[in-house]
Amino acid sequence: MASYTRLEGLRDEELCSISRSGNRDAEEVLASRYHRLVRSVARPYFLAGGDSEDLLQEGKFGLIKAIREYDP
Repeated sequence: MASYTRLEGLRDEELCSISRSGNRDAEEVLASRYHRLVRSVARPYFLAGGDSEDLLQEGKFGLIKAIREYDP
């Protein structure tokens, strides 16, 4: 938990760099930092045959992919 707390004070670019080296705590900090944004972007959309949580999950997948593929 101390590592997670230390990571929370870093900038997004630094967290992406740390995440690329395999640190999943850095990835989790970024994912939690942008959770509300993903939720607000997914809210107005409708998925035929699905529910709003499905869209939120797809948004989170997109966020994780963006974190892993970020190239400064």
